[in-house]
Amino acid sequence: MTSWIEHPLCGPHDTMPTAFWGPERLDSAAFVDLVSLLSPDVEIAAILVALKDIKQVVDVGGGTGLITQAIAKGAEVTLIDPDPAQRALVPGGIVVADGRAEAVPLPDQATEAAIATWVLQYCDDPRKAIDELARIARHRVVIVQAAPGNDLVELYNREAAVAGLPAAHHGWLLAEAATRLEAAGFTVTLQRLAIPVRAPAGGAEELANTLARLHFAGHPKLADMIAVTTPLIGRTLAIGSGLSDDGVLLSARR
Repeated sequence: MTSWIEHPLCGPHDTMPTAFWGPERLDSAAFVDLVSLLSPDVEIAAILVALKDIKQVVDVGGGTGLITQAIAKGAEVTLIDPDPAQRALVPGGIVVADGRAEAVPLPDQATEAAIATWVLQYCDDPRKAIDELARIARHRVVIVQAAPGNDLVELYNREAAVAGLPAAHHGWLLAEAATRLEAAGFTVTLQRLAIPVRAPAGGAEELANTLARLHFAGHPKLADMIAVTTPLIGRTLAIGSGLSDDGVLLSARR
């Protein structure tokens, strides 16, 4: 690409920021709640294709190990995450270590492949996190972030407006990742992933609560955010439309 920022999957282009808006603040319990509403099969299948023939993987920011478990069926996997509450939920048989994406506690070229799925928005410095993935991986890097039109990002931006904070733009993260990985000698491709979100038993208000905690853990205006997004979610659910958490899989090879 002449400029990854122009790629359709790095849109929308009319709202492209010039700097990172985050980091977002994660509530690990909210993450667990959201995962229960997702159908990860498409995402997992695409990641496994991107990691074909790879036998050693580091999952950076792997959380509770949802994706790690699928990879571990065919490869040796180490999961690195800074949150002890999430690490405690990782099933046995997977090596788990404390660490942040911006400072992965591994030497250069320590693994065949490194992945980071839905992680960069929670980093203090996503550019440093991308460079760390390139540093530790000999052959593959896989990153997943939100696609243009992702409903949960749109809801995040409504919450951010309540907090007086900038809007999120995952296309900026993807363009930064693609550019930096190419500079490190990788060949990069992007593909869209369809990821539906099921409505929880508690309906719109429950989902609004989960998302606000997922994005703005502990924020003093959390209740205001929930009040703003609940009717938006409710209208979508009322017309029978599900919400989407569509992603973009970035696959980098060298």
